[in-house]
Amino acid sequence: MTPEQLQRVWVQQAQLDADRGVIACRVCRRPSSLEHTLTLWRNGVLVFAICDRCSGAHDVQVHPTDAGLEVRARARTPLIVGSAR
Repeated sequence: MTPEQLQRVWVQQAQLDADRGVIACRVCRRPSSLEHTLTLWRNGVLVFAICDRCSGAHDVQVHPTDAGLEVRARARTPLIVGSAR
């Protein structure tokens, strides 16, 4: 699948989930209730969603582009994979 196809599929699924009051975070992919999610809508279509946990740990930037909106999330702290022993 191309990135554009993946985006369209995510938007379709996100709309269905939002109708049920649940949304998958675009950063951690965990489902969250709409009450605990920061969402970005454009012309009635869900464009981006990030849970409260991830929004507290990331700087989110939104920029308009010719093709629509560009959304980037950058972690405030390094991601540590595995455990130190």
